[in-house]
Amino acid sequence: METQLSNGPTCNNTSNGPSTILNNCSSPVESGSIEDSKTNLIVNYLPQNMTQEELKSLFGSIGEIESCKLVRDKITGQSLGYGFVNYVDPKDAEKAINTLNGLRLQTKTIKVSYARPSSASIRDANLYVSGLPKTMTQKELEQLFSQYGRIITSRILVDQVTGE
Repeated sequence: METQLSNGPTCNNTSNGPSTILNNCSSPVESGSIEDSKTNLIVNYLPQNMTQEELKSLFGSIGEIESCKLVRDKITGQSLGYGFVNYVDPKDAEKAINTLNGLRLQTKTIKVSYARPSSASIRDANLYVSGLPKTMTQKELEQLFSQYGRIITSRILVDQVTGE
């Protein structure tokens, strides 16, 4: 069983063995404007074969996009399964969340939410834990980890085939 604990937007990282993965999944947009936080979205759980052009086309159907980035592994060029979409108008960003969050694309259900501005204070803020007991509940997970700091969001990943 693999679990993700996070104090903000998450990324679609996976691990094949017992390990802990720390990752910074904040936005590459670093203008620092509060208004940017209302136009810049993070999109998680994208299909592996989705292209940046397809991402831009999907989100462009909602409104005018200022920038769009599908995040890829720097060495292999493989999609990491998440990206950022920055709209010109905050109303379009809100509409994209309301319209596209939870959309099923191939075998994935995407998650669309506001991106956090990039900053040193949130580096390595996401924690991925594997090897937890299969019987662990969400409440038990949060009780276990909350003693180490505030948890903004957490979830236990479930195998879509077996339900475990």
